[in-house]
Amino acid sequence: MEEPRNARETAYQTALHELEAREANFKSALLGMQSTVVLQGMFCERLSGQLAAQEEKLKKRKKGQLNGDGLPRLLTGDAFYGLVVEHEETSSR
Repeated sequence: MEEPRNARETAYQTALHELEAREANFKSALLGMQSTVVLQGMFCERLSGQLAAQEEKLKKRKKGQLNGDGLPRLLTGDAFYGLVVEHEETSSR
């Protein structure tokens, strides 16, 4: 690289070096942001899979229960007996 011949060339070279340094900082920041987006995407996919598995597990567990709300029921009541009959019909299908 040539040495600057006058003050104007010195100023231009100084400005060029500053802009190159700024560009390197921007590229570094951009790379960091892109890495963050990739990692967040991977995390979201993993979390989505876990949530889907958890929801499926809850569906299976609730499917087999007639009394899923935890409240006491009169087992000989007509309403509960109707639920039992309905549950047996859907389970046999």
